[in-house]
Amino acid sequence: MLSVVAVVALPELPALPGLSSGLTRTSSSGGTEARAVDGGAASSVAPSRVLERSFHSAILGRDMPYTVFLPPGYEGGRRYPVLYMLHGIGGDHASEWPGYGLLEEASALMARGDVRPFIIVLPEGEDGYWVDHVDGPAWGSYVARDVVAEVDRTLRTVPESGARAIGGNSMGGHGALQLAMNFPGTFDVVGAHSPTLRPFESAPPYFGDEAQFAARDPASLVDARPQVARRLRIALDVGGDDTWRPGVEELHAHLVANGVAHTFEVLPGDHSDAYWSGNVERYLRMYAAAFAP
Repeated sequence: MLSVVAVVALPELPALPGLSSGLTRTSSSGGTEARAVDGGAASSVAPSRVLERSFHSAILGRDMPYTVFLPPGYEGGRRYPVLYMLHGIGGDHASEWPGYGLLEEASALMARGDVRPFIIVLPEGEDGYWVDHVDGPAWGSYVARDVVAEVDRTLRTVPESGARAIGGNSMGGHGALQLAMNFPGTFDVVGAHSPTLRPFESAPPYFGDEAQFAARDPASLVDARPQVARRLRIALDVGGDDTWRPGVEELHAHLVANGVAHTFEVLPGDHSDAYWSGNVERYLRMYAAAFAP
């Protein structure tokens, strides 16, 4: 039987008034492709949109693509919280989380008023583990500095850490945890969905020596910077049959030992697309609730 451990529950928010359904994809070249989410009634509220964009990252020294989900009613003029969702190794910004149904489900939930509207940003991280490589590209700084600055500059965000969440699956779950602790004051909410937490012996070479590894390893960062971790709202989940489960449970133990309030869930499933796509609604509701004022 699977166990579920809830150390701190995230608060529920009241439903927002019903909005219209719909999802429109807009490319960087300006073309549009509308995709219906469900057969909701027509409304004056603008439907959600998905934008494919790119910008020049000064930190990486190259142009980088990213995907943006704008919630229903975005054209109304208000500002929104932002969820940054990181892909796993072998994935990319354009296909992984969209393929799990994240954006379709967000559109449907927000259109029905089931969750508060927020922006979703899907950055591109290639296979760099979202960390600053020793003597290599600074994938972590690129996300925390360049991507966040680009989004705050070009979209109607609430430019505060309390209105920013970062999450991810597999490699992206590891990335979300270490980015939130290595760049304090950037993100307040962290979701790690089946994070692949590698020991030093099996870490990629660009994690460096043991001291450099510790500066990139979530469990080591919790031990070294418990005061930073305590300021975060952390949610962990992993499949009961996931081969990476022991590492996630070890991180949970580090968080408990350091007095870091968080949620930890062991859910049915393994380390697979089916697990993440099956929990998309759960994730969206959690992030929406974490944006409570």
